[in-house]
Amino acid sequence: MSDFARANSSPAGNCRFAIPKKGRLHEKVLEMLKGAGINFRREPRLDVALAVDLPITLVFLPASDIAKYVGEGNVDIGITGMDVVQESEVEVDHIMDLGFGKCRLCVQAPVSENITDVEVLAGKRIVTSFPALSNKFFQPLDEKLGVETKINFVSGSVEAACGLGLADAVVDLVETGTTMKV
Repeated sequence: MSDFARANSSPAGNCRFAIPKKGRLHEKVLEMLKGAGINFRREPRLDVALAVDLPITLVFLPASDIAKYVGEGNVDIGITGMDVVQESEVEVDHIMDLGFGKCRLCVQAPVSENITDVEVLAGKRIVTSFPALSNKFFQPLDEKLGVETKINFVSGSVEAACGLGLADAVVDLVETGTTMKV
């Protein structure tokens, strides 16, 4: 086994604990781990760290991948948003809410369109980073109205899609709604 592979592995018997490697949840999770007495030292450019004096291997992953790693048994436990769990469509046990990361998935259309009923968007072009949840939301409307909403995936800057002519509306995760105001 190479030094890199060894450094990115977990000792047998350790609990493999996936946490976000960056983003909204990363800092909050680090504070929580510190408060729980889980101390570790993470080497630069490595996504695995061993806890000091505890049989825990921290695995730093993109938040959007954590549910999949847990659901497929690659890690034992993880912290990520419920939006990610639902979007990944994998089976995991939800143990507890941690009280941070309060976001919601919202549908947004340009203000100039004066849309007051989301049903009007059924059959239109929707851009999102959450295609599974968006499809699940629009499917009953599509069936009711006999249309097919076109859901297109983008990995970032979802809020720019309408202004660039890529979409009639977007579905995006918002905490305050500030970036969604157009």
